[in-house]
Amino acid sequence: MQLAARHARLSILFPCSLALPHLGKRFDPALGWHSYRSIPSQVFRSQRGEKTHTGFNPFCRDFSTLRYNPLDSSQSTGPFIRLLELHPGGASSQVEASLKEVSLSSELEYEAVSYCWGDPKDVSTILCNGQQLHVPRRLKVALRNMRYLDRTRMLWADAICINQSDNAEKESQVQLMRTIFSNAQRTLIFLGDAEEKQTHKMSKFALRTIQFGLSIFKRRVDLLASPQVRVWDGNDGRCRTVAPFSYEFYLELIGMLRMPWFQRAWVVQEVAVSAKATIFWGSSQYDWEDVIQSLKFMSQFNFPLAFIVTLENISTIEEERTFYRKGQNRLNGVLLRHQRCMATDPRDKIYSFCGLVDTSSGHHNPVRISYEDDVGTIYREVALKILGEDQSLDLLSRPPSLAGSRMNNLPSWVPDWSISSASTLTYAWGHGPLSLAGAELPSAQETPRFSASRGAKYSPKLSGADALLVEGHQFDKIVEIGPIFEGVQIPHTVRSLPEIAREWKRCLSTLYRARNLFVRWQQVADVRSHGLYITGETMREAFLQTLSAAEINDSERVRLELELWDKGTSFPFGLMYSAFVLVRNFLTNRPFLLFEIQGRYALHRRVVRTQGGLLGLASHATEVGDEVVICKGSSVPLIMRRCGEGEGEGEVRLIGDAYVHGIMRGEAFDDDKCQNILIK
Repeated sequence: MQLAARHARLSILFPCSLALPHLGKRFDPALGWHSYRSIPSQVFRSQRGEKTHTGFNPFCRDFSTLRYNPLDSSQSTGPFIRLLELHPGGASSQVEASLKEVSLSSELEYEAVSYCWGDPKDVSTILCNGQQLHVPRRLKVALRNMRYLDRTRMLWADAICINQSDNAEKESQVQLMRTIFSNAQRTLIFLGDAEEKQTHKMSKFALRTIQFGLSIFKRRVDLLASPQVRVWDGNDGRCRTVAPFSYEFYLELIGMLRMPWFQRAWVVQEVAVSAKATIFWGSSQYDWEDVIQSLKFMSQFNFPLAFIVTLENISTIEEERTFYRKGQNRLNGVLLRHQRCMATDPRDKIYSFCGLVDTSSGHHNPVRISYEDDVGTIYREVALKILGEDQSLDLLSRPPSLAGSRMNNLPSWVPDWSISSASTLTYAWGHGPLSLAGAELPSAQETPRFSASRGAKYSPKLSGADALLVEGHQFDKIVEIGPIFEGVQIPHTVRSLPEIAREWKRCLSTLYRARNLFVRWQQVADVRSHGLYITGETMREAFLQTLSAAEINDSERVRLELELWDKGTSFPFGLMYSAFVLVRNFLTNRPFLLFEIQGRYALHRRVVRTQGGLLGLASHATEVGDEVVICKGSSVPLIMRRCGEGEGEGEVRLIGDAYVHGIMRGEAFDDDKCQNILIK
């Protein structure tokens, strides 16, 4: 009775937490599984003669394993799912549970679990329906710590509730993911248990540095306006509040935001559609909204963020929640915004985001889910779907990545979504589009910055199996290229003094390379000449416009950053000046280290000059002799390379998009010159 009364009081004090297992004991949430992939299993016949599958993993076949019965596929009562009824138990006793088949259309009360698998070979067993079921070890740890002492708990966890050995079931259940997570009372996000949290301990030097910096900075922060973060401590069973710039919460963020959960593809949808979400980190629990509000508050200040990783991962997940609730998503935009994410099965780089696009209006047709088809077939099919629905070639405008496609049979016009374009270059909270065409913007904000083809529409046409037929004309040819900008790597490891030293050494090394690259780019652009560009600007102004893709006039922050680079290359002791600029701006989070230049348009690109004397910013793969082509339906010029002899009907390969200063508003487009072009 005393335990139940205490439980009730704590539930009132801390309603944001739905998990109060093992009161008075240490709570160790663990990572779980997030990959919908096939793993071979033994197949048996049930007593009814139906084909059934053993659960999860082939590594341990000596156990009597759980056999999945097919889900009810009748349409009269709606789709069916399985829920996991977690049995009560102590901290060290066997994990036991039961699987229940329920109709998703009925009124259900359950919590959905969002987690990251880890090593696929690191498996363990639980008792499910009285039989052994192989599950990821970290999932077992999570379930052990989630269960109540005196009552059952209803959960949905993908690795158990979906028969991972049955592709047909996976395909049907994946289409229900949005409904499963949106109908749940809460999504429980497991980042790591207490043991894993201990691995993120830092040296005394790093801790004292952070503590000293926070003590000075807090004097400049209006503490009355600071949001409060509620935290449930499973060690003492109490709820308390902490401030965003408190030493305790800042250390929590350093470890929390480094966890691989934030980089997984499936978690974006799981959080975006959820009514509420709770973060489990070690023995602490945080409300998602509290963490988001605190990070937004912290990002307003010029704070030395040397000891915190980029906020890009968590900010893009939160932004997706906003876009989803407003119904503003297009498939191409969603896929572009989350190209950074990772998935074990490359097909999930598509499937994990399909639920974020509203298909009820009829304008967007659902993506066909198939784990039997090869990846290339899926990617090609989705590319054609996007081209047809958008009536645009902006699918071809993508942020370049140095990681080349490993799919040799993929046509050049089909994006390889398996490439994860993650970056640890910045600390920005949110950002603008990464592609020149800006396809990442939600549909309600669709105001193209550029219109190289004057808004001409495009209807997709195929020639043969793989060639995309477009209409356009060659405008110019590349005659000189600069080196590739790979960014300035900012320090982000702070656990020990040697690690900090190595990170700073790498940072200064990449700065030195970037400074030399900037000088070479200036030479390609001939910025020291006294001539004028075709737009009437000085060559220096045209050069800066090119580096920022014409955003220099719209953003004071961009102009400041470009001027810092320009000054760092204008004096005999430019290298020393550049190092000084880096340290000064790094310690104050000045514009130099923000996202605007190196993380937006210049990263993995090179400055180019055309035969006609125009300056451009093009993909790293661009070579001398490549052609600048303007196509109907494309907001930006495209770089193409001829595959064979001949003009007009000749076949080409797409190299990438480009910003070419002076022709981005349709100045060079001529409808009469357009011819058929086959992109292989």
